[in-house]
Amino acid sequence: MRRPWKELAKRGDQRAYDSEQVAEAATQALANDFKNEVSGPLIYALKDVFTGRDNSLGLPEIAFQQLEEAKALAAGSVFGMNAVAWSIQLVYEGRLDKQALYDAVGFAAKERGFANVRSVEEHYLRESNQRRANDVRARLNSAISGLSESKLGSMLVDPHPAAARGLRKRTDLSDGVPL
Repeated sequence: MRRPWKELAKRGDQRAYDSEQVAEAATQALANDFKNEVSGPLIYALKDVFTGRDNSLGLPEIAFQQLEEAKALAAGSVFGMNAVAWSIQLVYEGRLDKQALYDAVGFAAKERGFANVRSVEEHYLRESNQRRANDVRARLNSAISGLSESKLGSMLVDPHPAAARGLRKRTDLSDGVPL
């Protein structure tokens, strides 16, 4: 497991972390996977599709052709291929706006998150017991389910400098678990 996923697993396992902190770690882990696996040219190609570049009339046929060409840019990346697949689905539904791009990337990120939760669960099954593995899986699934696809996609596609600061450590006594 990559370091952000280890941190997420730890937060999911320990009840000292509330659901907001688990969701924050889930967002960081997904952002790390996105950064490591999805290429810049693929993101530019998807942006071109949803902003109408070379398709000023917004014709779905042209968008489908652009997305087929984008598959070559996603080769070797399950995350990237899922983003293209979700993009195709949303174009099929008639959505050709920037919000649809954010949704497609957000859906792909959540799909990645749920797949990685299964890996975390398997790890806890090997290292501990069924009850603990089920609890971790439930907390992580809940955190990922609670993430907004459009906000997640927006954060991944158009990252803001403040979002890259990493997880916030709580160091003050008043920063503890809310009562």
